[in-house]
Amino acid sequence: MKESRTLAPALAVFGALGLVAALLLAGLNALTGERIAHERRDHALRAVSAMLPEGRYDNDLLDTAERIEIPGLDEATAYTARLSGNATALVVDVVTPNGYSGDIRLLVAVSADGAVLGSRILEHRETPGLGDRIEHDKSDWLTQFDGRSLGRPPAEEWAPDRRGGAFDTVTSATISSAAVVDAIKRILLTFESRGDALRRETQANGPSDGND
Repeated sequence: MKESRTLAPALAVFGALGLVAALLLAGLNALTGERIAHERRDHALRAVSAMLPEGRYDNDLLDTAERIEIPGLDEATAYTARLSGNATALVVDVVTPNGYSGDIRLLVAVSADGAVLGSRILEHRETPGLGDRIEHDKSDWLTQFDGRSLGRPPAEEWAPDRRGGAFDTVTSATISSAAVVDAIKRILLTFESRGDALRRETQANGPSDGND
């Protein structure tokens, strides 16, 4: 009995220390998660400013964030760019799970008439010097989508040339090239299928900046 009474305070102390450690770890994980989310968001916003022409929008895109469903893709968030209150473009931040090494997160800006204004790869796990050539900073591969839409080329030709499509393939990243082409196509299909509800949010004042 005496030994039990002696151990009880020690066990209580160890239990309290364990609880404090667990709480501290949970708090640290929360802070780390918030910081990572903030950094990912800032990275995306910097990419938006590089894609959209100067003067295209003057609003805070974060205030317009909306989760949307894009079949076959994950974690899709849409942002509406506005100028003087008028919507001018839709920016979609989405993840495709179909890269050679796993997830590829990309950002695609779409004009009111459904043309691609620009695209950027935000995150990926591709091999440096090979698969990472899908990045805008590593090659000009992504620029081939600028100005393209489901009618330019037709939807059935939205595939890499190695699969009978209209778009060039990164030689060292065939699978990842196909994943990006497919993701952009799915974004455009979603834009088209949502019809008036989405088009009202992207009704531009003038013609698209896209080109053939």
